[in-house]
Amino acid sequence: MLMNLNTLRAFAALCVVYYHITSEAGLNLPISIGTRGVDVFFVISGFIITYAAAKNPDQFFARRLIRIVPFYWAATLAVFAIAVVLPNLFHNTKADVAQLLCSLFFIPRETDYAGMFPTLILGWSLNYEMYFYALFALSLLVDKVRAPIICSVLIAAVLLAIDLSGATHPSILFYARPLVFEFVFGVFAFYLVSWIAANRARLPSRGAGLALIVAAMLLALVALGIGEYGKGFGLSREISAGVPAFFLVTGTILAELIYGVSIRSRALYLIGESSYILYLIHPYVVYGLLRTVFRHADAFGALATSVLILALLAAATLVAVAIHLGFEKPVMDWLRHRLLRPRTARIAEHQHEPNAG
Repeated sequence: MLMNLNTLRAFAALCVVYYHITSEAGLNLPISIGTRGVDVFFVISGFIITYAAAKNPDQFFARRLIRIVPFYWAATLAVFAIAVVLPNLFHNTKADVAQLLCSLFFIPRETDYAGMFPTLILGWSLNYEMYFYALFALSLLVDKVRAPIICSVLIAAVLLAIDLSGATHPSILFYARPLVFEFVFGVFAFYLVSWIAANRARLPSRGAGLALIVAAMLLALVALGIGEYGKGFGLSREISAGVPAFFLVTGTILAELIYGVSIRSRALYLIGESSYILYLIHPYVVYGLLRTVFRHADAFGALATSVLILALLAAATLVAVAIHLGFEKPVMDWLRHRLLRPRTARIAEHQHEPNAG
């Protein structure tokens, strides 16, 4: 398990939570950033899927389904059930059976009330994740060794084919967004890290090497924040956010693999392990509390608002950790032992395959 990546997952998830707390739908603060945590997740996914498949390509797609589907389906069905009983509780969710089915099977579908968002709002990013997993699984059938390269070529080929076809259907255009190249950035990060590890004898000294890595990561963080605040400065998202996310992820991995520097905190480890849950459920926790317990938060002063932000971050995190320990982890362990071959199940458990964002 790459501990630094786990910590980075926790950071990325908390960034997205912070954004929704401070956004127009939340506290409506003048400065609200954090959405680029999703881009970090996509790059992490590209890296870790390549990394995990290189170690064990067996039953790849089954392992990904076990990792992604159980909680997503449970949460989606729960939100749908609430929408049936209390339809006025949600602003952008309806008890739409067609949308429910598309959501459960990761099919992007546009509606007049939620755009391209599925029943569980943040499941939009999982539609991209499952697209990436499907292409990667197909690539493994062609060539297990070159699967990451084949998958990257397929991503580019599909995007180009859609662009050239003149297609206008939103469900098709969904896969033509250059955002999908962020998975390719993660694949490239794997090969770059592997090449650097193989040539570590020619690397700078520990002090100089770590200084370069830290500097690159700090610049990447600044670029992500300023780029988001400045609306990408006219650049497409995969450039303004994907490239800095690539440097952040790569630096995080190199610090641990090359120089042995890692963040080992039980709390951060648990948040990282729960980051998939945290990412998906936090809007319901945050907005639920803001619309019930903290209905007059707009009248709070700066100090009270800061404390409230921390409280909401903590509340969403605690709920996510509780769901991870009480539902997600037991269910995944049960499914792995019953659906995967023994060796594959053991490897999946030991790797603690990172989740999607």
